Amino acid sequence: MSERMKETREMLARHHRDGERFAQMMKESFERRFDEAFWADWEQWVVPAYSERPVILDLGAGPGMFVKAAAERYPAARVVGVECAPYMLDAAETLPDNGELLCQDLHDPHFPLEEASVDAAVASVVLHEMNQPVRALQELTRCLRPGGRLLILDWVRAPLEVYVRNQTDEGRLFDPETPVDELEDLFVHFVEHNRFSREDLYYLLHRTGFAVIDSTVTREGRYGRLIAQRR
Repeated sequence: MSERMKETREMLARHHRDGERFAQMMKESFERRFDEAFWADWEQWVVPAYSERPVILDLGAGPGMFVKAAAERYPAARVVGVECAPYMLDAAETLPDNGELLCQDLHDPHFPLEEASVDAAVASVVLHEMNQPVRALQELTRCLRPGGRLLILDWVRAPLEVYVRNQTDEGRLFDPETPVDELEDLFVHFVEHNRFSREDLYYLLHRTGFAVIDSTVTREGRYGRLIAQRR
Protein backbone atom coordinates (compact mmCIF):
# COMPACT_ATOMS: atom_id res chain seq x y z
CA MET A 1 0.00 0.00 0.00
CA SER A 2 1.33 3.44 -0.94
CA GLU A 3 1.84 6.13 1.68
CA ARG A 4 -0.75 8.26 -0.10
CA MET A 5 -3.35 5.51 0.12
CA LYS A 6 -2.52 5.00 3.79
CA GLU A 7 -2.97 8.72 4.48
CA THR A 8 -6.28 8.80 2.61
CA ARG A 9 -7.60 5.82 4.56
CA GLU A 10 -6.60 7.43 7.85
CA MET A 11 -8.29 10.68 6.84
CA LEU A 12 -11.50 8.88 5.86
CA ALA A 13 -11.51 6.91 9.11
CA ARG A 14 -11.35 10.17 11.07
CA HIS A 15 -14.05 11.74 8.93
CA HIS A 16 -16.42 8.78 9.20
CA ARG A 17 -15.65 8.28 12.92
CA ASP A 18 -16.88 4.67 13.12
CA GLY A 19 -16.24 3.19 9.67
CA GLU A 20 -18.19 -0.03 10.09
CA ARG A 21 -21.21 1.80 11.46
CA PHE A 22 -20.97 4.41 8.70
CA ALA A 23 -20.86 1.70 6.01
CA GLN A 24 -23.97 0.12 7.49
CA MET A 25 -25.68 3.51 7.58
CA MET A 26 -24.84 3.99 3.89
CA LYS A 27 -26.56 0.71 3.11
CA GLU A 28 -29.60 1.41 5.26
CA SER A 29 -30.10 4.91 3.85
CA PHE A 30 -29.52 4.03 0.20
CA GLU A 31 -33.18 3.76 -0.83
CA ARG A 32 -33.90 7.15 0.74
CA ARG A 33 -30.93 8.86 -0.88
CA PHE A 34 -31.29 7.19 -4.28
CA ASP A 35 -35.06 7.45 -4.46
CA GLU A 36 -37.36 7.77 -7.44
CA ALA A 37 -36.57 11.49 -7.69
CA PHE A 38 -32.88 10.63 -8.06
CA TRP A 39 -33.56 8.07 -10.79
CA ALA A 40 -35.88 10.49 -12.57
CA ASP A 41 -33.03 13.03 -12.61
CA TRP A 42 -30.66 10.33 -13.81
CA GLU A 43 -33.02 9.37 -16.65
CA GLN A 44 -33.50 13.00 -17.65
CA TRP A 45 -29.91 14.21 -17.49
CA VAL A 46 -27.58 11.23 -17.72
CA VAL A 47 -29.21 8.39 -19.66
CA PRO A 48 -29.32 10.48 -22.88
CA ALA A 49 -25.50 10.31 -22.85
CA TYR A 50 -25.48 6.49 -22.87
CA SER A 51 -23.95 4.60 -25.76
CA GLU A 52 -25.39 1.25 -26.88
CA ARG A 53 -23.43 -0.57 -24.17
CA PRO A 54 -22.78 2.16 -21.62
CA VAL A 55 -20.01 2.27 -19.04
CA ILE A 56 -20.98 3.96 -15.76
CA LEU A 57 -18.43 5.02 -13.14
CA ASP A 58 -19.20 5.64 -9.46
CA LEU A 59 -16.57 7.71 -7.64
CA GLY A 60 -16.48 6.95 -3.92
CA ALA A 61 -18.75 3.93 -4.24
CA GLY A 62 -18.86 3.01 -0.56
CA PRO A 63 -20.27 -0.51 -0.14
CA GLY A 64 -21.38 -0.59 -3.78
CA MET A 65 -25.10 0.09 -3.42
CA PHE A 66 -25.30 2.38 -6.47
CA VAL A 67 -23.14 -0.02 -8.49
CA LYS A 68 -25.55 -2.86 -7.71
CA ALA A 69 -28.67 -0.79 -8.35
CA ALA A 70 -27.41 0.67 -11.64
CA ALA A 71 -26.15 -2.72 -12.85
CA GLU A 72 -29.58 -4.23 -12.19
CA ARG A 73 -31.46 -1.28 -13.67
CA TYR A 74 -29.30 -1.14 -16.81
CA PRO A 75 -28.27 -4.76 -17.58
CA ALA A 76 -26.56 -3.77 -20.83
CA ALA A 77 -24.21 -1.45 -18.92
CA ARG A 78 -20.88 -2.07 -17.25
CA VAL A 79 -20.94 -0.34 -13.86
CA VAL A 80 -17.62 0.32 -12.11
CA GLY A 81 -17.29 1.67 -8.58
CA VAL A 82 -14.14 3.15 -7.05
CA GLU A 83 -13.52 2.96 -3.30
CA CYS A 84 -10.53 2.67 -0.96
CA ALA A 85 -11.91 2.62 2.61
CA PRO A 86 -11.43 -0.96 3.88
CA TYR A 87 -14.62 -0.93 5.97
CA MET A 88 -16.60 0.02 2.85
CA LEU A 89 -15.00 -2.73 0.79
CA ASP A 90 -15.56 -5.26 3.58
CA ALA A 91 -19.26 -4.33 3.63
CA ALA A 92 -19.61 -4.45 -0.16
CA GLU A 93 -22.70 -5.91 -1.73
CA THR A 94 -22.61 -9.02 -3.90
CA LEU A 95 -22.69 -7.48 -7.37
CA PRO A 96 -24.23 -8.66 -10.63
CA ASP A 97 -21.84 -9.83 -13.35
CA ASN A 98 -21.92 -6.37 -14.95
CA GLY A 99 -20.86 -4.59 -11.74
CA GLU A 100 -17.42 -4.31 -10.12
CA LEU A 101 -15.53 -2.42 -7.43
CA LEU A 102 -11.99 -1.08 -7.81
CA CYS A 103 -9.77 -0.23 -4.86
CA GLN A 104 -8.12 3.09 -5.73
CA ASP A 105 -7.29 6.36 -4.00
CA LEU A 106 -9.23 9.19 -5.64
CA HIS A 107 -6.51 11.64 -4.63
CA ASP A 108 -4.33 10.14 -7.39
CA PRO A 109 -6.36 7.58 -9.34
CA HIS A 110 -5.34 5.52 -12.36
CA PHE A 111 -8.44 3.71 -13.55
CA PRO A 112 -7.93 0.58 -15.70
CA LEU A 113 -10.26 2.08 -18.28
CA GLU A 114 -9.48 3.17 -21.81
CA GLU A 115 -9.51 6.80 -22.83
CA ALA A 116 -13.01 8.07 -23.72
CA SER A 117 -14.57 4.73 -22.76
CA VAL A 118 -16.99 5.94 -20.03
CA ASP A 119 -20.43 7.36 -20.79
CA ALA A 120 -21.61 8.49 -17.37
CA ALA A 121 -20.34 9.02 -13.84
CA VAL A 122 -21.66 9.88 -10.40
CA ALA A 123 -19.91 11.39 -7.38
CA SER A 124 -22.27 11.26 -4.42
CA VAL A 125 -21.11 13.02 -1.22
CA VAL A 126 -17.45 12.30 -1.97
CA LEU A 127 -15.78 15.52 -3.17
CA HIS A 128 -16.20 17.23 0.19
CA GLU A 129 -14.24 14.36 1.80
CA MET A 130 -11.19 14.91 -0.40
CA ASN A 131 -8.12 17.01 0.32
CA GLN A 132 -8.17 17.86 -3.37
CA PRO A 133 -10.43 16.52 -6.18
CA VAL A 134 -8.34 17.77 -9.12
CA ARG A 135 -6.63 14.48 -9.98
CA ALA A 136 -9.91 12.55 -9.77
CA LEU A 137 -11.64 15.01 -12.10
CA GLN A 138 -8.70 14.94 -14.51
CA GLU A 139 -8.71 11.14 -14.57
CA LEU A 140 -12.45 11.18 -15.13
CA THR A 141 -11.96 13.61 -18.01
CA ARG A 142 -9.51 11.14 -19.56
CA CYS A 143 -11.96 8.24 -19.26
CA LEU A 144 -15.20 10.06 -20.07
CA ARG A 145 -16.01 10.44 -23.73
CA PRO A 146 -16.85 13.92 -25.09
CA GLY A 147 -20.51 14.48 -24.35
CA GLY A 148 -20.42 12.06 -21.42
CA ARG A 149 -22.05 13.29 -18.23
CA LEU A 150 -21.22 13.55 -14.54
CA LEU A 151 -23.78 13.88 -11.75
CA ILE A 152 -22.45 15.43 -8.53
CA LEU A 153 -24.40 15.31 -5.28
CA ASP A 154 -22.59 16.91 -2.38
CA TRP A 155 -22.57 19.22 0.60
CA VAL A 156 -21.70 22.79 -0.31
CA ARG A 157 -20.63 25.74 1.79
CA ALA A 158 -23.27 27.19 4.10
CA PRO A 159 -23.23 29.51 7.13
CA LEU A 160 -22.23 28.05 10.49
CA GLU A 161 -25.67 28.85 11.92
CA VAL A 162 -27.37 26.72 9.26
CA TYR A 163 -24.92 23.89 9.79
CA VAL A 164 -25.39 23.92 13.58
CA ARG A 165 -29.17 23.97 13.22
CA ASN A 166 -29.03 20.80 11.14
CA GLN A 167 -26.32 18.94 13.09
CA THR A 168 -26.89 19.77 16.76
CA ASP A 169 -28.46 22.61 18.72
CA GLU A 170 -27.17 25.99 19.81
CA GLY A 171 -27.79 25.15 23.43
CA ARG A 172 -25.44 22.19 23.18
CA LEU A 173 -22.86 24.12 21.15
CA PHE A 174 -22.65 27.04 23.58
CA ASP A 175 -23.17 25.10 26.80
CA PRO A 176 -20.04 25.67 28.99
CA GLU A 177 -20.33 22.03 30.08
CA THR A 178 -20.02 20.61 26.55
CA PRO A 179 -16.70 18.73 26.35
CA VAL A 180 -13.98 20.38 24.30
CA ASP A 181 -13.51 17.16 22.28
CA GLU A 182 -17.15 17.34 21.18
CA LEU A 183 -16.76 20.99 20.16
CA GLU A 184 -13.60 20.27 18.20
CA ASP A 185 -15.25 17.33 16.44
CA LEU A 186 -18.19 19.50 15.40
CA PHE A 187 -15.99 22.28 14.03
CA VAL A 188 -13.68 19.87 12.19
CA HIS A 189 -16.70 18.39 10.46
CA PHE A 190 -18.10 21.85 9.77
CA VAL A 191 -14.92 22.69 7.86
CA GLU A 192 -15.05 19.38 5.96
CA HIS A 193 -18.71 19.72 4.99
CA ASN A 194 -18.12 23.33 3.93
CA ARG A 195 -15.01 22.64 1.88
CA PHE A 196 -16.39 23.83 -1.47
CA SER A 197 -19.07 26.28 -2.51
CA ARG A 198 -21.17 25.64 -5.61
CA GLU A 199 -19.03 28.26 -7.37
CA ASP A 200 -15.89 26.36 -6.35
CA LEU A 201 -17.29 23.21 -7.97
CA TYR A 202 -18.11 25.16 -11.14
CA TYR A 203 -14.53 26.42 -11.24
CA LEU A 204 -13.00 22.98 -10.69
CA LEU A 205 -15.22 21.40 -13.33
CA HIS A 206 -14.55 24.16 -15.88
CA ARG A 207 -10.78 23.85 -15.46
CA THR A 208 -10.83 20.06 -15.81
CA GLY A 209 -12.77 19.87 -19.07
CA PHE A 210 -16.43 20.03 -18.07
CA ALA A 211 -19.34 22.39 -18.64
CA VAL A 212 -22.07 22.60 -15.99
CA ILE A 213 -25.42 22.24 -17.74
CA ASP A 214 -27.75 22.23 -14.72
CA SER A 215 -27.56 22.73 -10.98
CA THR A 216 -29.75 23.15 -7.93
CA VAL A 217 -29.12 23.80 -4.24
CA THR A 218 -31.41 22.48 -1.50
CA ARG A 219 -31.52 21.98 2.28
CA GLU A 220 -31.12 25.67 3.12
CA GLY A 221 -28.27 26.02 0.66
CA ARG A 222 -26.24 23.15 2.15
CA TYR A 223 -26.62 20.52 -0.58
CA GLY A 224 -25.90 20.82 -4.28
CA ARG A 225 -26.81 18.80 -7.35
CA LEU A 226 -24.75 19.54 -10.46
CA ILE A 227 -24.89 18.00 -13.93
CA ALA A 228 -21.69 18.46 -15.91
CA GLN A 229 -20.89 17.44 -19.47
CA ARG A 230 -17.45 16.51 -20.78
CA ARG A 231 -16.44 19.09 -23.37
